[in-house]
Amino acid sequence: MAEGKTLLIASQGLDKLRQWLGEIQTGEIIAMQSATEARRIIAGDAYAMVIINAPLIDETGLELAIDLAKRTTATVLMLVKTELAPMIADASMEAGVLLVTKPVIPQLFEQTIRVGMACRNRMLLYKTENEKLQNKYEELKIIDRAKCLLIEHMHITEEEAHRVLEKEAMNTRMPRVRVAKSVLERFEL
Repeated sequence: MAEGKTLLIASQGLDKLRQWLGEIQTGEIIAMQSATEARRIIAGDAYAMVIINAPLIDETGLELAIDLAKRTTATVLMLVKTELAPMIADASMEAGVLLVTKPVIPQLFEQTIRVGMACRNRMLLYKTENEKLQNKYEELKIIDRAKCLLIEHMHITEEEAHRVLEKEAMNTRMPRVRVAKSVLERFEL
């Protein structure tokens, strides 16, 4: 089901969790025992999922889970004792960390992983769309700056500046943003 690498952080129960994960997903599973070790190897979006079996040998695991949920696109799932779940539910939910209470019911574990991966896939779609919009916004800023320079140096209206950019783009068969960049190079110091 789930693709991509999974980071499994647990000071106990590694074998059982590895077994359950092996039945659910096809990606590589990397296991370690401490938050310190995990922080050392985690970079960017290298992992599709991070599963933390709390507590860890060097911390509770909540700090690590929140940190990873905020700075990566990985699904972050934390296994905690039933009596601790209500105490950390608000903080984990706010950060986007999924909680599974112990003792773990395998079917619930699998279902939570599936929900987490579906949410991650949706988030990745939004991230891609956001990047496209950011790029478009940057292009529009460049085009607007070029229009301003054309207006200033050629003493023309905004409509005329727009037409100049459009015509040059058509004549040179270049994107409008590339034409705008050449205008910026020509007029800016």
